Amino acid sequence: MVNTGTQKLLRVGELSRRTGVSTSAINYYVREGLLPQPLKTAPNMAYYDPGYVDILNSIRVLQREKGLSLSEIKDLLEQGKFSWPEGFPLEDFTGSGGIASGSTRALDRRKHIMSAAAMVFSDKGYYATTISDLATAAGIAKGTIYWYFNNKRAIMLALLDNIAREITNTFRDIMVKAPDGLESILLCVGPALELLEKHGRIYLMYFLEIGSTDSIIQERFHQIYQVVHQGIRVALVRGMEQGVICELNPDIAAYAVMGLVERVSEIGGLSDKKVPFEEKAMEAEGLIRRALETRE
Repeated sequence: MVNTGTQKLLRVGELSRRTGVSTSAINYYVREGLLPQPLKTAPNMAYYDPGYVDILNSIRVLQREKGLSLSEIKDLLEQGKFSWPEGFPLEDFTGSGGIASGSTRALDRRKHIMSAAAMVFSDKGYYATTISDLATAAGIAKGTIYWYFNNKRAIMLALLDNIAREITNTFRDIMVKAPDGLESILLCVGPALELLEKHGRIYLMYFLEIGSTDSIIQERFHQIYQVVHQGIRVALVRGMEQGVICELNPDIAAYAVMGLVERVSEIGGLSDKKVPFEEKAMEAEGLIRRALETRE
């Protein structure tokens, strides 16, 4: 057993002693995808989180009490039609809902974990949060989390992916339906401020805590930034071609628009002054219009 900060990780022998599952079976489960990959520090040196005890016990319950074979468990996992609800009620695997309801449960459980993680990350900070904290907040066993996410980084990446999808879905129709490039940018200001307020704590946590220390999360956040930048850039070029936006460098101007909206969204967090949302949106739109529109 090795202590890595607040987590005591197990060697495969210790995991075997705690669960009664042979080391060869544990290694087989890992190879076959029934268990998440352990932490490997060398080719023959692997460490397992204590949550693996819950997972192995769950596999045994499904085999002995539910009559599922290992291949059936694996198939359900690979198809995304299987979740690990605590207690494993029999109706989860039989009855009118059957496997289809399992797919819905799995999706709902994943969303539930992510929602709990967003709150805990915001309250405690990313690095101070443990998987145990997330399990407690979600009201589930720690081992259950590992069926959906390999680690807390995977949860953070999933949260960022959700934000990226929300941004794309929010702005796509606005950009397409707006009469010109300038209006497409202005119509996006209000929704952009709403998104920044909704996800502001994760956004701030990235800059204050994660951004300079985790290159993988940094790259994912950079991708989101580039999606937003490219959308604004396209609108700027369109507006210049239509004659409603003055001649400018669209790359620089896109970043300037992003920066203005970001700073406006932080009013209240950076000072004691409370400004109504509508006033912030109106002022931001006015500033952007005056900066971009062509002058007679």
